Amino acid sequence: MAVRRFAFIALAVVASLAATCGPPRDEISRERAITIARSQVSFTPDSVDAQRSTSPDGPIWRVTLLGRLPGQPPGLFETAVVEIDARTGRVISIARP
Repeated sequence: MAVRRFAFIALAVVASLAATCGPPRDEISRERAITIARSQVSFTPDSVDAQRSTSPDGPIWRVTLLGRLPGQPPGLFETAVVEIDARTGRVISIARP
């Protein structure tokens, strides 16, 4: 019984440590993904969200940028979703819904 309890505690500690770690060292950081995504749009974003995800080809960063073009009336805004390969930093796709 004591062995099971120890194994359960050890597993819980390992799982909690893994959840708090950042991206693996061979992947680009969230900040780098945002910088790459910003370079792909012609507007200055007012809001940026970056989520790490996966695709059939591996890990990606999905960066959503919201903002307005210079002179664009209030109420209108631009949106771009840039998917970036988390290992290489290569832009996979840009969507402007």
